[in-house]
Amino acid sequence: MNTLQLFPNRYKKLGWFIFVPSLILGLLSLSNILNFPEISLPVFYNSGFPLSNEDSGMFKNTEINFFPNLFGILIIIGGILIGCSKEKIEDEYISSLRLKSVFWSLIVTYSIVLVLFLTVFGTLFFTIMILIMFLPLVLYVFRFNYLLLKK
Repeated sequence: MNTLQLFPNRYKKLGWFIFVPSLILGLLSLSNILNFPEISLPVFYNSGFPLSNEDSGMFKNTEINFFPNLFGILIIIGGILIGCSKEKIEDEYISSLRLKSVFWSLIVTYSIVLVLFLTVFGTLFFTIMILIMFLPLVLYVFRFNYLLLKK
């Protein structure tokens, strides 16, 4: 049987250490409980906003919300380290739990997306779609670990 190429088990602890604080801080900054200042940074490409004076183009400096972006990056890195690290005993049962968790997270995510397409419009829709990017990974991590604990 071909097995998945996974990270060593020791990366799982590092992943949890990155994932949980980043998820909490990301949610707090999203809900405006924590406000971080905008920072002027050079970016690869700035498309600007419609009807703004902002200079668009490649290799421009722009004001960005750095910390929410940083939290998003750390959520992805931590989630991948958790979800793609071996368990201490990696067998076919664990592989089946991984597969079930992935399918479950995709079904839940796209069910939510379907409902959103039918009910939410405007800029709120785009904001929610940005957050939906993280949902399959977050749901997979929590579902897989829930199934492991339940076993």
